[in-house]
Amino acid sequence: MGRSMKVLDGRAAALHDQMKALNLRRKSRSYANNLHEIDSMSQLSVASTAAFEDTTECGDNTTLAIAIPEDYSDCDEELESPSSSASPESPRLAYQSPTGLCDEDLAFLQSSGLERCTPLKALGEGGYGTVDLVQVTLPSGRNIVAARKVIHSPLYNQARYERELRGLMLCADCPFVVDVYTSRVTAEGSFEFLLDYAPNGTLGDMLKAMEQRRRGKERLLMPVNRIQYYAACILQGLYFIHSRGQAHRDVKPGNVLMAANGRPQLADTDSMDAVTVTKRAGTTSYQAPELWRASLQGPGYTADRADMYAMGITLAEMTCHPAGGNGKLQAVKDDPAANLPEYVPADLKDLICGMLAPAPKRLTAEQALSHKFFEGLAWQHLVEGPLSAGFSVELKSAPSVEASMLPVLDP
Repeated sequence: MGRSMKVLDGRAAALHDQMKALNLRRKSRSYANNLHEIDSMSQLSVASTAAFEDTTECGDNTTLAIAIPEDYSDCDEELESPSSSASPESPRLAYQSPTGLCDEDLAFLQSSGLERCTPLKALGEGGYGTVDLVQVTLPSGRNIVAARKVIHSPLYNQARYERELRGLMLCADCPFVVDVYTSRVTAEGSFEFLLDYAPNGTLGDMLKAMEQRRRGKERLLMPVNRIQYYAACILQGLYFIHSRGQAHRDVKPGNVLMAANGRPQLADTDSMDAVTVTKRAGTTSYQAPELWRASLQGPGYTADRADMYAMGITLAEMTCHPAGGNGKLQAVKDDPAANLPEYVPADLKDLICGMLAPAPKRLTAEQALSHKFFEGLAWQHLVEGPLSAGFSVELKSAPSVEASMLPVLDP
């Protein structure tokens, strides 16, 4: 990014200044107060050398319709260095906070959400940590549920924590990236996040179920309008990230959560870094070839192009070959034009080929959103749910919690 990143001194004021420099709409001072334990020698811009693996726990699956309003009206100023994937004239998205919380409730979540939450049930457990469903009673009297993510792996260090939080905060107003309420570092050295709960699993979960229902038949994994919708939502999230001068660096179906209303949301931002950081990160099978051979990058290469390659693989999985398709996906990577099945519509095939093209010719997120495959999509209704895209899906809703069922907490 254009701005140089200051070394943190462990004080909330220093992080507050960092967040202001990132044009964050959310109350950066509240977030800064939750990060008082940050190492004084760490930098938000540092890239962790720790190995990355799939730590996606849970999410909700949905379908939305995409919209491209005129301006990021919630931002105070422009970043000095625009992303390589979006020109200064590009349309920019205007989003409201996806939480719908009043200022008092949001401030309470940020300052006390992790300390005052009540565990309801376990959602998942892995080598990195655990995810629980928790309830929080807000000052307004509203009861909400959220996902508490606790990471205790030695592979997840301070720099990686700062990078994940920074990515979540940077995307706080984008409905196509999972929302974070607050975070902290505990006295025991664990890293905790309180996240918006996505009850419908991941896109990867959904694709596996669809493959089982397809029973080996040579046909699209889902209807074209459904592919169009999911792809548009994920690309909208990538466009938002790239226009901020960042790359997600771990795009894959397992890192797309499906929200309560069916909206796909990018998650796991611990790999996110500036587009100028071009070293390998993320999941090997989704990494672009130029990350392994620098000679393939070309002049002015930036890591947002690697995101688009991973998105191309994800789109191929959504179309015909989930989880590799018994080796068929590798053939698509080698020559997508020749090896995509004949039942794939021409426009969709062209879009996938454009995302898997060599780095200098690969589509950007902005170019992909303008592709003819998306003609007729109701962009202005993307955030509203599956029905706005012309199809219905079975959705799980977050559990409701009655106040009478909750334990009494001391003030």
